Amino acid sequence: MTPHLWNRSFMIWLLGTAQSQLGSALASIALSFLVLHQTGSAGQMALTLACALAPNILMPLAGALIDRMNLKVPLISADVARGLLQLTVGGLALAWGEVPLWLVNGAAVLTGLAGIFAEPASSAAVPALVSEKELARANGLIGGVNQGAWLLGTLVGGYLVTASSPALAIVLDGVSFLVMGALLLLVQLPKRELKTEQPESLLSSVASGLRLMRRSRVLVFLPFIALLLNASLAPVQVLLPKLLLGGAGAEGYGQYLAAESAGMLAASTLLALIGSRLPLRRTVALGLALLGASLFLLTRFVTPPSLLGVAALMGVAIAATNTPIITLMQQMVPSAFLGRTFSVLGTVSTLGMPLTLLALSPIVDHYPAALFFTVAGSVTLLMTVAWAVVALSERKSPNLITEPRGVHVG
Repeated sequence: MTPHLWNRSFMIWLLGTAQSQLGSALASIALSFLVLHQTGSAGQMALTLACALAPNILMPLAGALIDRMNLKVPLISADVARGLLQLTVGGLALAWGEVPLWLVNGAAVLTGLAGIFAEPASSAAVPALVSEKELARANGLIGGVNQGAWLLGTLVGGYLVTASSPALAIVLDGVSFLVMGALLLLVQLPKRELKTEQPESLLSSVASGLRLMRRSRVLVFLPFIALLLNASLAPVQVLLPKLLLGGAGAEGYGQYLAAESAGMLAASTLLALIGSRLPLRRTVALGLALLGASLFLLTRFVTPPSLLGVAALMGVAIAATNTPIITLMQQMVPSAFLGRTFSVLGTVSTLGMPLTLLALSPIVDHYPAALFFTVAGSVTLLMTVAWAVVALSERKSPNLITEPRGVHVG
């Protein structure tokens, strides 16, 4: 295990993550405007987003595969694949001005497929880069760097799309993925102990990961917190643009997102400074409580400048919940199971937003926005109490969950 935080491999990882996140932020704006420019339809833009998210349902199977191989294989392969896909879409747009929608959506599906390998593999790799006592600080640094790069990328992306074209930003995203893949060649990851004497099917491998998670109430509860986090933010995304319409408008919504990112950046920086002294379980409870409070505040403060303060508080809440959840998983789960457990966390959490949006769509125009913010805030505070009970019940349990009998890593 690497004895210190600022080792060569972690610094390369941090640099690669920052530039890759910057590229992704550029592309997130550019792709939307590319589709809108070609079709003029918000529905088509939503379809492209759905294509990118649809592969997430297969993430547990991807996690089972990740636990059978050297982590560099899925990490580098995913970055190269995503880089080539973005370069193809962006290059065609630069050359001909338009790209067939079927090609854009097909690239979105393939990019999403690559992402379901990259995301759990990235979370599984961090414990191999730093010592266990530095995990909280490392995750705080990664979160802070990601948020800073995303904030800068959204600002630069808007300028690039306006001054040049969406295609250029998409090409730059492709380049950033390829740079990340190249940097990963320089990262040293220790060899994983992979048991091969009793190979099992992918579904059995996923089931063994679920059985391991069931050995701890904390591990069972963490994916549901991530699900709630995304579900609670759905009313904000749906209602805030409507509430700001006729007032601060799109500019005000952009300022809200910037303030939220700034809050996440500040909180991630603080968590990194606290490091191993961070009480992980209590920090999750604090983050959930702050999220509930910020949702209640939205019932009263929905106009700038007070709205920006609520946005910053919500950003702090998100970071204070996400970072300790990731660190808890990394500390409690054996390395041979990290791919599977993080894929379960990713799959469950990504369901929160679309399911809530589907539930809200038939009724959101018929009731006041304050009602939805109040319900979301109340549910979040109830989850805070439930988490406190669960975390308290296992406060004397060992951090590491041992491999259950009969479970084999394929």
